[in-house]
Amino acid sequence: MNKFAVQRWTLANEVYKHLYNNIITLQYKPGQMIYESVIADELGLSRTPVREAIQTLASEEFLQIIPQKGIKVKYVSKKKVQEAFQVRKSLEGVAFREAAVKWDEADAQVNMYKADLMHIMDQQRAAAKSQDVAAFYQHDEVFHDKILEICGNQTLASVVRQIRGHVNRIRYLEFFETREMKRVIHDHEDLIALIKKNDADGVAQRLNQHLDTAASHYGDIMEKYAEYFEAHF
Repeated sequence: MNKFAVQRWTLANEVYKHLYNNIITLQYKPGQMIYESVIADELGLSRTPVREAIQTLASEEFLQIIPQKGIKVKYVSKKKVQEAFQVRKSLEGVAFREAAVKWDEADAQVNMYKADLMHIMDQQRAAAKSQDVAAFYQHDEVFHDKILEICGNQTLASVVRQIRGHVNRIRYLEFFETREMKRVIHDHEDLIALIKKNDADGVAQRLNQHLDTAASHYGDIMEKYAEYFEAHF
């Protein structure tokens, strides 16, 4: 890959992350029209990396490209949320189990992971204290991503990250509505403790509880924000 191609890919990836975050945190509302030229102007970029990022998000079913009109932010699919949640729960359980099996504090790399997790938890506590929902959501994502990294299965991690996006818009709303940040922090602390004890079964069960508690609020959120969701399952 030549230098130009690398630079173009990097730009497109950065635009992708920017647009993805705007979609997940509902800065772009479901059903809203967005425009390639406007985004390019806002970011001070040519339209090429913006177009590539939009095409990727369309392939992942976050955006709908409407010829001659623009790009529509897709409504949240209840069916997709349910399917993605099941897949995430299953695969992320594998990742947490593997992280527990691999944890060995005699390993220098594991001690780096330990320091990373402590730093992430400090950031989450600070976000909770200031009631910064957007920052808390971001640190929640980083926490789960770190466990995927510790697991070491890059293919599994890639699939989980992609599928998780379809749960994340409702997950963000759950944080915003419930403000159960202390509960989430407590859950994360328990998960770390179980990983450190090499308790693979225990951490998988605790993760299920953690995810199921969040999902228990989804019905109320779908009802309150009905205009954000597709009408059909």
